[in-house]
Amino acid sequence: MNDVIDRHRARVRAADPLAAVAELSDDLIEIGNAVGAPSTATAVPGARSVHWGPPAIHTLRAAVAGDDPAGALGHLLDRWISALDAEPGSGLVVNWPSRDTAPVAALARRGFAPRSVLAVRVSSVGPAVRVSSDGPAVRVSSVGPAASRPALSVRPAVADDLDTMCRLYLDLIAYEAQFGWISVLPSTPAAARAELEEKLARGDGWCWLAEQDGEVAGMLSVHHPDHAGWVAPAVEASPVAYVGSLYARPGGRGRGIGAALAGHAHATVAAAGVETVLVHYAAQNPLSVPFWSRQGYRPLVTTWGRLQVRDAHCQR
Repeated sequence: MNDVIDRHRARVRAADPLAAVAELSDDLIEIGNAVGAPSTATAVPGARSVHWGPPAIHTLRAAVAGDDPAGALGHLLDRWISALDAEPGSGLVVNWPSRDTAPVAALARRGFAPRSVLAVRVSSVGPAVRVSSDGPAVRVSSVGPAASRPALSVRPAVADDLDTMCRLYLDLIAYEAQFGWISVLPSTPAAARAELEEKLARGDGWCWLAEQDGEVAGMLSVHHPDHAGWVAPAVEASPVAYVGSLYARPGGRGRGIGAALAGHAHATVAAAGVETVLVHYAAQNPLSVPFWSRQGYRPLVTTWGRLQVRDAHCQR
């Protein structure tokens, strides 16, 4: 087992030095040149954060080695799936380093598809960066002719903005749900509100609203490294900040709102001495994929998933 993990780690590091390889332990599945650790997570009513996926998610963390990594992963997937008692509507998930492409044919052949991407941005922290997260609104130059682009400003979010932020967050979740992976549950509105309420109450200042003509046009929140420990192990860098949410109202898209929010956030993060920022986006989202690329992010880990259906058969 250790030899397989060591060779897997060496291959991943050669493909992408920033992609971390998690340790595997407890209830392992071992077969040939592959080893995996299965786990299950379910949406919990009353949770104080949104469940981004099907109500139940079965995950396999895997390592593969040898001359045929796709074959090794395929055998491991078959063993894992055959032993699962997964109810229809649940999700099967394998997270894989995006640049380690050799094994992923095994996933595609078994009905898995890219569902989301964890992307990374690494910047040099310069001493000249100065941003106050609790100061007045920052005016941002709009893109295009002045007559057609109302003045845009970015300001810190405060407790009184909670209702507005909840509406934007739920709009974001509904948009993402179009791609068939996220389930909007009865508990989702309360979970979204609790998540934002907790974020604002921490007072770390890393939450902003964009305004045009006095109306809120978008929002962005970033988790300070002190609150990003759950995702930090995915990258070989430290400290790490995490973009929790970014949403621009449909009428304001293409007008630089998202770019203004992201630029302000990146300046704030850099001023705090943080070079590495992570973000998740839906792989099928036609807006997120090009947007985050333009902001300097590139894929780090791809979440491959498939929805369990009744009497599903693996394609071998």
